[in-house]
Amino acid sequence: MGYIYIMTNPALHDMVKIGYATDVEVRRQQLSTTALPYEYEVYATYETPGNLEDKKLHKMIDNLNPDLRVSKNREFFVMSPEEAYELLEAIAIISGSQDKLKKVSESVREQTTQTIRRPPIDFYKCGLKDGDELVCIEDNTIKAIVKGEHKVLYKDELTSLTAIMRGIKGYKNIPGPSFFSYKGEKLTDLAERTQWKQ
Repeated sequence: MGYIYIMTNPALHDMVKIGYATDVEVRRQQLSTTALPYEYEVYATYETPGNLEDKKLHKMIDNLNPDLRVSKNREFFVMSPEEAYELLEAIAIISGSQDKLKKVSESVREQTTQTIRRPPIDFYKCGLKDGDELVCIEDNTIKAIVKGEHKVLYKDELTSLTAIMRGIKGYKNIPGPSFFSYKGEKLTDLAERTQWKQ
């Protein structure tokens, strides 16, 4: 037994994460790592008897509109949490299991998630300097050179890590620094150790 969950994140506008977990709160904490400046919030849960039931829901969404999935094999969908909830609600009504569907109230979400507001990564405050090379974690042929507090040089153009990843992935709301590393250390981990250290 487990739960299909709908989660939101203030950093991911017009997007929800629909996944499966046996313990939703543990999963929420796992997802709320340093990759994003805010913690995830649980919007709704739907108790299911089987494992990985979310895959069936993903397939249904893909069949309805394949453009809603942000990236193949990822659990992010371009829809509001209300729209995602309506899908789960329809399934619950059809199957007669409305008692298994729970929408987390706003007040409970605020209590369970302490939003971490971190400033954008400042390369200098992280101990980097102009000329340092940043490497894409997913494709080590993609490299950018630090050129300022927030800017990098990529393909002879002054840009940002977010703009680079936006061009590669094809969607707007993407935390670019979480896709890059410096000397094998993920940039967000480096920022956590340096700039963001309390």
